[in-house]
Amino acid sequence: MNTQEIEIVFANEKLTLNNQRCLFWKRKIMLVLSDLHLGKAAHFRKSGIAIPKLVTVDDLNRLENLLIHYSPEELVIVGDLVHAETNKEINLFNILASKFPTIRIVLVRGNHDRFSNEQLVAMGINEVLNVFQADPISFSHNFVTELDSHWIVGHIHPGVRIEMPTKRFMRLPCFVVTDTHIVLPAFSRFTGLDTQYNMSKKAKYFAFDEKTIFKIEHF
Repeated sequence: MNTQEIEIVFANEKLTLNNQRCLFWKRKIMLVLSDLHLGKAAHFRKSGIAIPKLVTVDDLNRLENLLIHYSPEELVIVGDLVHAETNKEINLFNILASKFPTIRIVLVRGNHDRFSNEQLVAMGINEVLNVFQADPISFSHNFVTELDSHWIVGHIHPGVRIEMPTKRFMRLPCFVVTDTHIVLPAFSRFTGLDTQYNMSKKAKYFAFDEKTIFKIEHF
């Protein structure tokens, strides 16, 4: 796994963004990601759309490597852990969670997380919340507008569309950062990209691919 990083300051805290679709908050020893969408690939296959079975396995292997790399005390999933009904991919997550019994896993409910708290706990989740707070930052799956507060959110699956010298365009996932919000990229590679999403003229975009992560002022 080729992990490339870039450090930013948000809410007067140093946060590390990486090209593996998550961020690390060193002071809190916390790994943060969003939109894993367990079961999405299986849901498409059930509908007759040929999706490789290794899509989710690859995502979970990447997560396992990140947990080893950063050794967090806490893993915060900012919504949409589960895409659809009970499926084999949920069992794979449970197996992964059991490998790291000392890591506290917090799920901030997303619009796809329709399981009961009991079902989520059985998957290895330690706490399920609608909003998670770790002073001075709060976490919500959907965008929240509150004065004098700082939020990390998911849901959007943000991306950028970059014009290349060949006059062709490249679409890349990204982090979106403003003074009050960070929008996380989808952790799962099997998601679409919203390249039309524009939070504000002051937003900073940190795009990435398998080899690097870089800042884009305008696109």
